[in-house]
Amino acid sequence: MDKNTQHQTESFRYKLTPTLLLLCALVIVLCLAGIAITIYRMILNGGVLSPSDFLKYPFLIAVCVFCITIVVALLIKSEYAVTSEYLITQFGFIKTKYPLKDITAIEHDRDTHKLTVKFGEQFCVISCLSEWADDFARAILKANPNVEYSYTLTENKPQNGEDN
Repeated sequence: MDKNTQHQTESFRYKLTPTLLLLCALVIVLCLAGIAITIYRMILNGGVLSPSDFLKYPFLIAVCVFCITIVVALLIKSEYAVTSEYLITQFGFIKTKYPLKDITAIEHDRDTHKLTVKFGEQFCVISCLSEWADDFARAILKANPNVEYSYTLTENKPQNGEDN
């Protein structure tokens, strides 16, 4: 294998729901408001004078900055990646690697747009966009051709309350 193929990574961005995006925006706004209010109270009280103020104000600012960092990392770096050796899931700072050689099967549910990646008896379910589900499976199959790939569709449902 040449070096370009060995280090090539295919990334598939995780699509965040509108509700989750709204919650992230709300957390950022509340944290910025918390920082502003804390700084205002420090100025109003003449700075950090007492030992309790020395602990309280920096701690409140640090918690707000920490929350903003977590949310921004989630927004920027939420993806699935396939390298020559691993399937990597990353949500912000949380990163998990699964060896591609351990993957035995991929099942694509076309109705729910979920991929079930099986590792023998264990599995992980990946919610994905229908546009990149096949590309994602192809990337895994390219790295490990022994993986069994299948997809499912639900049967036609009876219409107008009719039973078949």
